[in-house]
Amino acid sequence: MIGDYNWGLKTKGNLSVLAKIYLTYTVFQAKQNSKKANSQSFVYNENDCKIPDSALITQTIEFLKDTHQDFLINHCFRTYLFGNIVGQNEGIHFDKELFAISALMHDVGLVKNHQFKHENCSCFAIEGAIEAGLFLKKQQVEEEKIRRIQDAISLHLNIKIPIDLPEAYLLNKGSAADIVGLNLNRFSSDFLNKTIENYPRLNFKTEVNKLLKYQCSKRPKSRISFLYQNGFSTLIKKTNFDE
Repeated sequence: MIGDYNWGLKTKGNLSVLAKIYLTYTVFQAKQNSKKANSQSFVYNENDCKIPDSALITQTIEFLKDTHQDFLINHCFRTYLFGNIVGQNEGIHFDKELFAISALMHDVGLVKNHQFKHENCSCFAIEGAIEAGLFLKKQQVEEEKIRRIQDAISLHLNIKIPIDLPEAYLLNKGSAADIVGLNLNRFSSDFLNKTIENYPRLNFKTEVNKLLKYQCSKRPKSRISFLYQNGFSTLIKKTNFDE
């Protein structure tokens, strides 16, 4: 599948002409679907606003604190919360721990000491999946679980992800809610206020734009470069978040 971990290893994360055509179609499809988007509000309870508690998640959070800037750490937490709400409301069966780790580590390919490390990689999402895999192997996580996390991280830049890949699907939805405001009108103001109070945005739109534009300059054939060529920067700036 275009965008998954195996695709990344085979292509280095560079888009072929065929892949660009496919992504162009998914961009068009997404724009059409947005015109008839569901406006029904998401429901949630207090437990939906909590990160799962496990030894592996604690280790992952410590890794984030050691490697990520605060604005990016908070984005990763918000991504989990947004995606979790979507999953609960759409009745999706998913592994909360695997999804949480996917969300927490999905931008590791953007941080110092974990980017531009692999000569065979030209995409920050693929590189992030590689780095996440190395970290998780040290924690003795099962190979099948590692691969599900790596696929979720690798795929999160795609416009459309099959629902039968639940962690990847929810990572995409959660990240897109936080960065471009996907389905933002369906989240209650109470939930949004609590989420931002607990995980402040810290000038997120400006800071993440810098990181992503730098990736575009270094990796012009990657998916993030393709997205920026199709107005992604404008979508970030136009979100209803203040910063």
